[in-house]
Amino acid sequence: MEQRSGEKIELRRQSGGYLLDVDPELVDLHRFENLMERSRLVSDDTERARLQKQALSLWRGTPLADLRGGWFSRVREWIERRRLEALSEWARTELRLGRPLTVIEEFGKVVTEQPFAESIIEQLLLALSHAGRPMEALELYASARRRIVDAIGAEPGPSLRRTHEAILREEIEIARPARTHQRVLTGLDEGLSVSP
Repeated sequence: MEQRSGEKIELRRQSGGYLLDVDPELVDLHRFENLMERSRLVSDDTERARLQKQALSLWRGTPLADLRGGWFSRVREWIERRRLEALSEWARTELRLGRPLTVIEEFGKVVTEQPFAESIIEQLLLALSHAGRPMEALELYASARRRIVDAIGAEPGPSLRRTHEAILREEIEIARPARTHQRVLTGLDEGLSVSP
């Protein structure tokens, strides 16, 4: 939370606990939700991507990192899910704009941090395919699938599987010629690592 000079922030005791009384525009999570909602209301993808990126730029570190307990853990997980949903929305917008390399650059790091986030893996598969790098997308899928099966004993969800099948059938168009790049998948058995 950011406090601006002259803004009133009050912690009040009331029945059942405490209440933090603050302008919602001073709370990053509220600002994030507001920007994401505004992005869903605009029809122009360039403006939508700008609002989404502005919302995502509010993320710094782990939410509620110094607070322990079951409630804080559940809230932290919910907030992280919101961030992953927003990242997926942003990726879809960027891909519609023909900017797969932007998604690859951002999601290479995210997939390493969140190796079971299927929506993120799916958007990265699409970005690699749109960038003319379907073999890397297939290798990423194989690695992600292996991790998911090993961790939970089940196949990836239907959406991720459909994207994989579309790549196999060569149904994903290349957005623009891929630039010269080095192989981006490394350590497939140890960890997922993707770079532009």
